Amino acid sequence: MFEPVEVLRDDCGLLEANRNQLYGTLQISGRVVRLDFGFLDSHLVGYFLEDGDHFSIDGSVVKAAAEVNGQECLLDQINIHIDGTTQCETQFDGVLRVRYDTRRPDECVCEMWLRYEAVKDSKRCDTEG
Repeated sequence: MFEPVEVLRDDCGLLEANRNQLYGTLQISGRVVRLDFGFLDSHLVGYFLEDGDHFSIDGSVVKAAAEVNGQECLLDQINIHIDGTTQCETQFDGVLRVRYDTRRPDECVCEMWLRYEAVKDSKRCDTEG
């Protein structure tokens, strides 16, 4: 589960509307990182950076319907980007960015940026034994 720590930007209240979708399954194979993300059932792929603990993953969803500020919007594309740093085998943290894009109406174009913590099975690094 991705737990929001600090909201950096949320133009349209996307966090509250999608809080229950902030979960996923992270898979690591060598330097390749994949996330099956609950947010609009998206799939993100990326890589660990050279230093080994930092990774970056991206994904997008096209032609999605979403509610924005109480208005139903047909979006051309939703872009999702996650920067993360592993803290231990069961925990990572970083920044999540989501952007809703569409030609109109303008009220449907939104961004959300937040700092998060992700912990597997409630096993934080400081409680591992």
